[in-house]
Amino acid sequence: MKDVITYKHPWYETDQDLTKQLKIEIASHHVLADKKVKTIARRDDNDDVLYEILDKNPTYAIVHLTWKQSKHTDTTWPRTRIFKSLQEVQEQINRDNLNWE
Repeated sequence: MKDVITYKHPWYETDQDLTKQLKIEIASHHVLADKKVKTIARRDDNDDVLYEILDKNPTYAIVHLTWKQSKHTDTTWPRTRIFKSLQEVQEQINRDNLNWE
């Protein structure tokens, strides 16, 4: 698979940096705590954001931001799904597109 994502509605690429909001919301034991991330896309029909996790072997996360202005105490929030490859991300975007139409 190529190293780019083909965005389909409701997903779109964004240069909006939502890492600050993510860091506000996540608890110290959240799966993304202490991870460096970069915002790469978001959905226009809900609060899901796609982040690239900037590790030695990049992975990806779709996070449902809650827009809470403090940390969640429950590490299941904000809801987060980890993807090991761009192919897995693309498959999720394709499913979301089918469900959206």
